[in-house]
Amino acid sequence: MTIKIILLYCLLLPGVFAADESVFRFGRDIINPDDSQQSLLAVPLDTAVYAATNADFSDLRVRDSAGVETPYLLQKIAGRKTTVRRVTSHGEKPLLQTQGEDGIVINLELKPNAANIDGFSVVTTQRDFEYVLEVQGSEEGRNWHTLVDNALIYDYSRFMNVANHDVVLPVNSDRHFKVTIARAIETREAELMELTRTLQGDTELQRNEKTELQRQPLHIERIELWHNQTETVAHAEQLFDYPIAFTISQDAEHKTTQLDVQTQNQPLSGFTVNITTANFSRQAEVAIPQKQGMETRMQTLARASLQGLHFKDINKEDNRIGFAEQRRPHYRISIYNQDNPPLDIDNVTGFGPGYQVVFFAQPGQNYHLQYGASRAVVPRYDTAPIQTLLSKGYQTVAAGLGPEVAIVPQQAGFDAMQLLNSQLFLGLVIGLMVLVLGWSLFRVSQRL
Repeated sequence: MTIKIILLYCLLLPGVFAADESVFRFGRDIINPDDSQQSLLAVPLDTAVYAATNADFSDLRVRDSAGVETPYLLQKIAGRKTTVRRVTSHGEKPLLQTQGEDGIVINLELKPNAANIDGFSVVTTQRDFEYVLEVQGSEEGRNWHTLVDNALIYDYSRFMNVANHDVVLPVNSDRHFKVTIARAIETREAELMELTRTLQGDTELQRNEKTELQRQPLHIERIELWHNQTETVAHAEQLFDYPIAFTISQDAEHKTTQLDVQTQNQPLSGFTVNITTANFSRQAEVAIPQKQGMETRMQTLARASLQGLHFKDINKEDNRIGFAEQRRPHYRISIYNQDNPPLDIDNVTGFGPGYQVVFFAQPGQNYHLQYGASRAVVPRYDTAPIQTLLSKGYQTVAAGLGPEVAIVPQQAGFDAMQLLNSQLFLGLVIGLMVLVLGWSLFRVSQRL
């Protein structure tokens, strides 16, 4: 009976320790440049965080000064680019006046709260035209000055799909505008020609060709006023260079140069091999160690051709090997030399994306980052508000990280996984099984 109780206790032991929470080994203060107001704080991760975190970043936690967990969005750091976007400026209803026989004058006025304009577009469904515009401006509607004297709008669709309906204005603070088109009616030949022939028998005595001239006025549907708005938006994923350690060896049997690379678990998507040999072309591959049962084999990630050509005014070089993003401590780069001498390799660097955590920082509140828990699971946060603000162009505030501090657990508890993997536990289980088997055999022998 005692043996059964001990065995049952051993079977239930993992469940008892499974309730133990993950222990975060490191913590760092988040340095907010301005904690006097609410902000969308972005904290870039660095090499120390990469080195200690899990491959899926499941052990990242942001906590406030009271220890309360703060939801965050983990995102790749993107490059920024400046774009110019046209935004509508609202105006009053335009007024039209005729000028001379063929000219028109259009009076435009901005509404009181409308932004100053950088140009306007003439919207028309008409095709095949060319008109010259003069634009005058005035701040109060009395003293006028010329902004543009020969702006051209056109549609050459009879020749090619080419058109321009926009009039770009110089920088101005005007609120009133006069758009003058001196010749708003074009005269053109009709597409059909009247042909008259006088015949005597089969002989043509006279031929008269008559082409009708048509007057086509410019028909304007509306005029759209606009101003340029400059924005800095997220662009392509930004790549960073990561320093790594490596050793070089030569495999004479397989005629390859092997570079064994050790990293700090940075997010890598490739390597740059700096080669000082002048002219070369070699096949190369990147592999990672993978455990298969009791054995460890190398699994190929990517293959590439390393090339260099330096001759007179020709300087070409391709020394990068790219692959799907990885976070691993060990890689191997193999360069196949065939019967060529090994390349002179000066340095190897890794490149890949960078990551940052983005969260709402409340005024007067301090935050710190925790990481380094091997058994943590990926948190599921409500990040929709953060993503909404980012999609609308709201800028994040860049924050920093203080020195790394080791977190000492308040109470030393049992590590269930460590216990289950220990030789002591394995020996205990085997001993109990032998004891139970021996006792069972002894009872059977007694009955016989």
